[in-house]
Amino acid sequence: MNINILLKQINKRISRCLFPYHCILCHDKSNRDLDLCIECEELLPWLKNVCAYCSAPLVIPTQSICGKCLNKPLFFHKLCVFFSYTETIKKMITDLKFQQRLIYAQILGTLLAEKISLLYQNEKLPDLIIPVPLHKKRLYERGFNQAIELARPISKKLNIRIGYKCCKRVINTAAQSLLPAKQRSRNVKNAFTAKQNLSNQHIALLDDVMTTGHTLIEMSRALYDVGVKRIDVWCCARTYLGGN
Repeated sequence: MNINILLKQINKRISRCLFPYHCILCHDKSNRDLDLCIECEELLPWLKNVCAYCSAPLVIPTQSICGKCLNKPLFFHKLCVFFSYTETIKKMITDLKFQQRLIYAQILGTLLAEKISLLYQNEKLPDLIIPVPLHKKRLYERGFNQAIELARPISKKLNIRIGYKCCKRVINTAAQSLLPAKQRSRNVKNAFTAKQNLSNQHIALLDDVMTTGHTLIEMSRALYDVGVKRIDVWCCARTYLGGN
């Protein structure tokens, strides 16, 4: 074994003994290289029995796609959403965005990377991850883009580049969460532009929370316009509006 690799492994084990990881939820030792224990991970609101396209709950669990998605054109080749935006996940994402708790991005991004790896066992991973961009004004106000912070551990674990400047939000739209469903599509219309050097690329769009999907659809339009070949969507959590 290479001496440098051996020394790194020894150093890692010593560090783990001296400074063990502790679960951010129950505060016990996590017994792994993550500030979340396996027991608390299993209690998170993981999405199950949902539509493979929109992640809405399936009326008939044996189906893979809901009736609504069967009757409309698909903008994405694959949509992967992992949690319901409830309970602990809602607090983690809210605290990440508004309390600068970046540790939550590290934890959630690591969990997503593990699940994504399983979902792509039989197919090629995307060439590039593009986090949903914030408008420069909102980025200045917040100080960081939560989607980029989620992308960092995914990029590292799956060895996929992050396209930091491949797509730009050119309109400072109102927050989608503040609008009723019927206004959300109009709110983000023509809000994004994409770089021209993405022809024939397989892209994964990454966002923290999805509701109606209008932001991701509008972003996809801009990317398809510059020749992107395939778009997958990875979202940490899904929330729902009544009647949608």
